[in-house]
Amino acid sequence: MSMRLLHKLHKELSETQNRRHNLDISKIAFISALLGFGSIKLSDLSSFYQLFYLVPLVTLFFDMLIMGEHFSIKRIGAFLRLESPDELENSYEKYVSSNRDIYFKNGSRGFSILSMIVSFVLLGISKKSIYKMEYSEFDYL
Repeated sequence: MSMRLLHKLHKELSETQNRRHNLDISKIAFISALLGFGSIKLSDLSSFYQLFYLVPLVTLFFDMLIMGEHFSIKRIGAFLRLESPDELENSYEKYVSSNRDIYFKNGSRGFSILSMIVSFVLLGISKKSIYKMEYSEFDYL
């Protein structure tokens, strides 16, 4: 394997890791913003509770993008483990493949599940308060 290809793979691996990191940050920012904006009520005339419907979709969208980048990282690592002429790099890739970081995967999944649960709970609370508000208007009749 040429050193040029090896250098190119390492550069691609680094860029993919940076993209995955940026997607993680964007996921947290978007979901937090949707949950925050969905909780806003302006003078009880209008509400943004409909944004809670978007939280599961945005969560799944970002999770799919993150999983794609994660797969690219694993694929490059597997190629380097099998094809790299450097024995130390082969040993390192074998070690990394057998000792994966479970905290990243569990943390990302946990945040996704938690944000979906929170959005459903807040949606239920918002719908109940809107339902009560609509019927309390007719109490004077």
